[in-house]
Amino acid sequence: MSKRPSFKSACAQYPHRYTVEHVPDWAKKPAPSGKFYAPQYRSDREWYENTNFPTHHWETHCHSSGQTWPLGHWLDQPYQNAGAA
Repeated sequence: MSKRPSFKSACAQYPHRYTVEHVPDWAKKPAPSGKFYAPQYRSDREWYENTNFPTHHWETHCHSSGQTWPLGHWLDQPYQNAGAA
């Protein structure tokens, strides 16, 4: 079994998270509805605290829950954060 990664390691390992602080490439494209996905968490730390990471070496995905949707679920244009990684 693997132990929980550090916050820094988790952020480096999981680039697809979508927070107000981190905008992944997939979030820059519209959804099939024409709307844009909104950040799921206020911060990377909030994402980390609400995420279960793989516990076995054969598992590769994490599972997040408890999204706070600080800007709502959908946006009319892509979210942009000048400081986002």
